Amino acid sequence: MDGPLPLALIIASLVFAAVVLGYVALDRTPDWGLLGFAGLIEAGTLVLLVVAAFQVGDVDLAGGSAVTFFGYLVAGLVLLPIGFVWSLAERSRGATAVLLVAGLTQAFVVLRALQVWPS
Repeated sequence: MDGPLPLALIIASLVFAAVVLGYVALDRTPDWGLLGFAGLIEAGTLVLLVVAAFQVGDVDLAGGSAVTFFGYLVAGLVLLPIGFVWSLAERSRGATAVLLVAGLTQAFVVLRALQVWPS
């Protein structure tokens, strides 16, 4: 799980949250560009999950650390889709702000997964 991918996902999630903040400030609803950006983050998270699944045999994740680690990564896979469904169903400024929270939470989830992974 070493390498540039986790850092790239954290940065991309924070940039996504900043873009969504602009959408909220301008009272815009999510569009295809924002959905595509979220799709890239989702694809990166899926790649990270697959890479971690292959590397988990080489590290010592004692106790419930493996469950916690993969729980974070699986949660990262569902955060943005749930945020998008919510924001597209309601079509309000508050519902678009849900995407902002989802983007920030995505960055946090990847960061926590890195903290659980032994160096």
